Amino acid sequence: MHTMLRILSVAALALAASDADAQKVIRSVPHADLATIEPMTIPAQINRIYSYMVYDTLFALDSKLVAKPMMLESHQVSPDGLTYTFVLRGGLKFHDGTPVGARDVVASLERWLDRTSAGARMKTVTAGLQAEGERTVVIKLKEPYGLVEYSLAGAASQTPAVLPEAQAKAEKAVNITTVNGSGPFKFVQSEWRTGHRVVFTRNPDYVPRAEAPDGLAGGRHVKVDRVEWHILPDPGTTANALIAGEVDFWDTASLDMVPRLEANPNITVRRTVLMQNAGWIRPNFTIPPFNDARARKALLYLLDQQELMTAVAGDQKRWSTCHSFSVCGSPLGTEAGSEPYRKRDPERAKRLLAEAGYKGEPIVVLGTTTLPPINAMVQVAAQRLREIGVNVDLQIVDWGVQLQRMSKPLPIGQGGFHILATYSIGANHFHPLTNSAFDTSCRQTNFAGWPCDEKMEELRGRVLSAPNPAAVIAANEIYQKALWDFVPYVPAGLFDVVNAYRKSLSGVLQSNLIAFWNIEKN
Repeated sequence: MHTMLRILSVAALALAASDADAQKVIRSVPHADLATIEPMTIPAQINRIYSYMVYDTLFALDSKLVAKPMMLESHQVSPDGLTYTFVLRGGLKFHDGTPVGARDVVASLERWLDRTSAGARMKTVTAGLQAEGERTVVIKLKEPYGLVEYSLAGAASQTPAVLPEAQAKAEKAVNITTVNGSGPFKFVQSEWRTGHRVVFTRNPDYVPRAEAPDGLAGGRHVKVDRVEWHILPDPGTTANALIAGEVDFWDTASLDMVPRLEANPNITVRRTVLMQNAGWIRPNFTIPPFNDARARKALLYLLDQQELMTAVAGDQKRWSTCHSFSVCGSPLGTEAGSEPYRKRDPERAKRLLAEAGYKGEPIVVLGTTTLPPINAMVQVAAQRLREIGVNVDLQIVDWGVQLQRMSKPLPIGQGGFHILATYSIGANHFHPLTNSAFDTSCRQTNFAGWPCDEKMEELRGRVLSAPNPAAVIAANEIYQKALWDFVPYVPAGLFDVVNAYRKSLSGVLQSNLIAFWNIEKN
């Protein structure tokens, strides 16, 4: 089966090459398959990349993670900080040719407020949201909230994409099934083949801002006719295809293939994201024993960042330890409170698990080989758990299956799990608003693991509502110390994610996500 998949994938690439002008097509191998076309659902990086290609947002983050206007002609904030007035640029169109109006934006933001963690936080301070005329949107707040523009820039895991009003107002709990964005690329739904191919074409009606591109902000000038994502079965096949020129871009190149790629004069290998990725081990708060903080602390004493990151990234120049729930080196990267947990103590871990009520029942450790960093972390975690007598049920599944099992709390035996591993881009992970694991709001719509603790939400809220940078840092110090007692996850360390691409490509931007605009193919 594996050999057949490889043959079919390579054959598909050859067919694509014969059918399209190679000078105007970027063939990319993504780090994961696209599981859903809904932009406001799972907090997966691949969905965010897709969303920014197909949809537009009111703001976007530049290369310094500052929110800059995108769909807006102008915006202003009242002196008391309670009223935000946004005026849309003229001429914005959806892909079906209909104009984008204020009512579309309002309906889309209402959907985002109800479906996402960052939206839910902003909703708590929102007093009103309304359209005034064809192009003006007004947001009224109950109290000043300094993260409005940052949130609307899509800083968090799910994108505040603008959809047509009727689609945005459809049942909010149900994902959309057709795509009609207004972004620089069109999604070619007729060519979407799960597990094989995702296709985008240039949107001829998109009018870029008259600015230089900067991160995800600025002018989104599309310089190719078509972008194809080809889902290839293994890193070796992908490396061979890149070397042979059958593909142009590899999103998140496998680190064991990097030396071979770096030795090829036709390939560039570099980190294009702004910060290192953060690995983390997430327990399930809804199922014993990890609903007990003692069991979660056991994981802190059991797992070692150096061992985890060596498994993920190998060469130490590509990873670093970071005893923080943020990202070390970022403005909020404090390691306060971590001192007791920096040295492994397996015997203490074993005692804490017993105190939390563990009596030898199977512990489901969920992972996937689709994303090698996740597989590396779960393999290490599973082995360390076995060494202290835990009955480990290691379940390795396809990434799409893991995403489904992460979508809602399920009992063990029906898709539920006790522990999983994952990783986040540093530009999201460093901030309490955008770190999806910090949402403990008890809504069970937060990130897989579904912690529920209103006290922790209150402490997070103090960081988010702090009136100035000094107050943010002070509140964050208190919050981070409290997290070491609560343990929302086990910080596993920081590691580089590098992209590899043919030198026939130029204009690849430094950003918090891969941007396929501005890239030329020569």
